[in-house]
Amino acid sequence: MAIKIKEHETVEELKKEIRESVDGRYQLRLRTILLAREGNSYKTIVDKMLINTATYYKWLHHYNDGGCQALKNIKITGRKEGNPKYDEKIFAEVYEALNQMDEYWSIPKMQKLVEEKHGIKVPYETMRWRVKKAGYSYKSNRPSLYKGDEELQAEFKKIQS
Repeated sequence: MAIKIKEHETVEELKKEIRESVDGRYQLRLRTILLAREGNSYKTIVDKMLINTATYYKWLHHYNDGGCQALKNIKITGRKEGNPKYDEKIFAEVYEALNQMDEYWSIPKMQKLVEEKHGIKVPYETMRWRVKKAGYSYKSNRPSLYKGDEELQAEFKKIQS
């Protein structure tokens, strides 16, 4: 589906705007429009600029609606650092359980605690990252050879301690 690009700015004005801009994301959008204005196919542009097709068409629509200014004002979506997906109280309970250390806590066990108390499934990596960020460390399972000699392993552990 080919979209006709409106000529809000000349090719020279686009090049000048790219040179003068300090915002890398804005420059990427401008370069994309410039390549389209120069007659490159959308497939060539998408491959060259390392963007997906939906992003390419989104930028074209923004440019057609308002020129360079519309490209500059594209909001970056996604969750911000100050807007966490999970309530901190959930992890405070996990940290409290870790502080008591009545038993061994694994990441899956922490996930299960949150799911049972709050009905929320926290991904493994999220839980691992939160625990690490809070200053805790954890032990994971260590592989053991199924053909290993248990007596030699026990002797080795005594020597290492």
